[in-house]
Amino acid sequence: MKRKFLPLERYHGLALVCWFVLMFLFQTSSFIPRLVAAENTAIIFRSQQIAAYNEAIQGFEEGCKGKHISIKTVYDLHGDTEEGKRIIRTVKENKSKPDVILAVGVLAATLAKEHFPDIPIIFCMVINHDRFNLQGTNITGISSEASIEDQFSVLKEILGPHKNIGVIYDPEKTRKIVAQANTVAKQFDFNLVKSEVLLEKEVESALKNITHKIDALWLIPDSTVITKNTLNSIPRITIGSRLPIFSTSDAMVKAGALVSVSPNYKETGIQAAQLAQMLLTNPATTSLGIQQPNRLKLTLNIQTAKTIGINLSSIQSYPDVVLYPQ
Repeated sequence: MKRKFLPLERYHGLALVCWFVLMFLFQTSSFIPRLVAAENTAIIFRSQQIAAYNEAIQGFEEGCKGKHISIKTVYDLHGDTEEGKRIIRTVKENKSKPDVILAVGVLAATLAKEHFPDIPIIFCMVINHDRFNLQGTNITGISSEASIEDQFSVLKEILGPHKNIGVIYDPEKTRKIVAQANTVAKQFDFNLVKSEVLLEKEVESALKNITHKIDALWLIPDSTVITKNTLNSIPRITIGSRLPIFSTSDAMVKAGALVSVSPNYKETGIQAAQLAQMLLTNPATTSLGIQQPNRLKLTLNIQTAKTIGINLSSIQSYPDVVLYPQ
């Protein structure tokens, strides 16, 4: 039987179809891995060179590894608003926009919020962030203070049956914190002895007026109360009265406070990387609100403990305890 062959032009047409199919399959198969491995970009604004800020940035860098988040640049604003604005302008003029921004410190956070309304921003290391209106549809933050519940839990362990907790504050700056503490204090059977000040020069006399009424002084992040001058006078007065100072800053512990509860700075950076990944993998979600720090550290001044006669053995076994002086 004589075999029938297709016309030559039909072979040519089939060859073209096969070629297009093969090219489509090749491009599709090579495109899928690129989708999976696509790198998102992040930039970091650092308010200034501070060891704590650098620890947070180190944690963020470590947390981004293997998460398809590439950190393009760390911009240092040098603690200067005008320099910060100049750097911001340079970044905005760049055609290549980051997918997410990490802002470390208050200057970085406020400038990023003002100038990048369409890019997800994660801020951290901002003390008393409520004062700076760091909220928005593209703003996520990590608080720089342990929750009041966490703070009072440690204080309860130290004080035992003693109940009177003193707090000096400027109502224009920290009224909200004190109002929250007043409610939380009842849960721990604490009595909050409050003293208002409006000026730094009023702090020393306010403290002297309440020392005989309190069992411990709770220092909150209030810039009227905590200054370079009061860092000397407050520990001097309290140690002389054998009163423990409880704070949210390890700098205060180094100045003579008994104990501080504060975030673990490197872990804060790792937490920021986790939040960045959540935002980038869910583009419809542009903000995760304000988060509490995942991990805290206790800093204890063992010299102060000896001087005022307080036994810290019950909390020295806590995880993430730092003893000062070492």
